[in-house]
Amino acid sequence: MNEIVGLVRPEIYAMKPYSSARTEGKTDARIYLDANENPYPPYPATDDLVGYNRYPEPQPRALLDRFAEVYGVPRERLFLSRGADEAIDLLVRAFCRAREDAILITPPTFVMYETAARIQDVAVREVPLARASESYELDVDAVLAAQVANPGTKLVFACSPNNPTGNLLRRADVLRLAGELFGRALLVVDELYLEYSGQPSLAVEIDAHPNLVVVRSVSKEFSLAGERVGVTVAHPEVVAVLGRIMAPYSLSVSAIRTVAAAMSPLGVEYGRANIARIVAERDRVRAQLAASPAVTHVFPSDANFLLVETDDGAALTALMAEHGIKIRDRGAVLPGAVRISIGTPQENDEMLKVLAEYERR
Repeated sequence: MNEIVGLVRPEIYAMKPYSSARTEGKTDARIYLDANENPYPPYPATDDLVGYNRYPEPQPRALLDRFAEVYGVPRERLFLSRGADEAIDLLVRAFCRAREDAILITPPTFVMYETAARIQDVAVREVPLARASESYELDVDAVLAAQVANPGTKLVFACSPNNPTGNLLRRADVLRLAGELFGRALLVVDELYLEYSGQPSLAVEIDAHPNLVVVRSVSKEFSLAGERVGVTVAHPEVVAVLGRIMAPYSLSVSAIRTVAAAMSPLGVEYGRANIARIVAERDRVRAQLAASPAVTHVFPSDANFLLVETDDGAALTALMAEHGIKIRDRGAVLPGAVRISIGTPQENDEMLKVLAEYERR
């Protein structure tokens, strides 16, 4: 599609992807003598370590098929990466020329978008989210005006549910933005916390909006932050471009096996049951926080965390640390604000107990 290809850095589009031993010829051979691997399994050579001495498929077909089934999208629209962070970095490197192009972000939002751009020496434009009474929303007109004023802005990032505010962005706003940006920029929507919202993914809109890119991961939804696996859903042209510059073997054997188990029917059922428990705890904790005299405001959340305005966020964060509890001071985003992730009921109760101590000070 010319509207996508025209946004890619020409030198990247002209690249021939690295050809690894696992992408050449048949990938289901009986004997592998092509990749200079050690033919013996690692110590202690138990059955569960068989295969760890071999390079994995760069984009495992069986795993892609399973994500396609769970997400309800064609396999050719999926790209697997080392966490969502790598996908963000690859998008910036593929579409933005150093010292020429720019990205646009909508603060307060996830800092990795800006970090990836700075590493690439790409300019960062900012159009702050508009604060409504209970949430932060896209200022679509301001974003479009900023892109028109800076036509080198190739990527627009939107986080929904947004980190750190916790709310979903209005679907109509996101789709309007994608439509208006078509042929001018990609709209990258970060949906890492989507499952906690109970709402459908924007990935189903890619047919109508080919410049829409959705980034997800198994970190938040399936309790696998330690395995670092991200999933990008995009037009096949975008997927192909990312494939040109990805690391030869970005996923480890252990990550592939662990995610495959988590994405099995039983694994998905287990993950969704845990999400339901966390959502119930989120509502309980929000109500108790809102009743605290030390809390000014608790923002509604569609994620697995709460943004909380307090009279002194730094002091509350320090007191929590004294009791071995880590929360995030977000005073740089909003004066007095802290971000509190939802833990187990026992962990949440301990946090609330320390909050009660803080109230008595």
